[in-house]
Amino acid sequence: MSIEEKLNNLTEENERLRKEQAELRNVIAQMKITLNRLMNRYITNTERFPEK
Repeated sequence: MSIEEKLNNLTEENERLRKEQAELRNVIAQMKITLNRLMNRYITNTERFPEK
């Protein structure tokens, strides 16, 4: 495998990892929002949309 091929492979892997990292950051942000909402409900013991 030539140096150019190795460099190309590493560049592709780097791009894939950057995309994966961005997706994981989005998942973590969504989880934080959900956790905060659940903690708020637990602390206040109320629901945003009460059952009828």
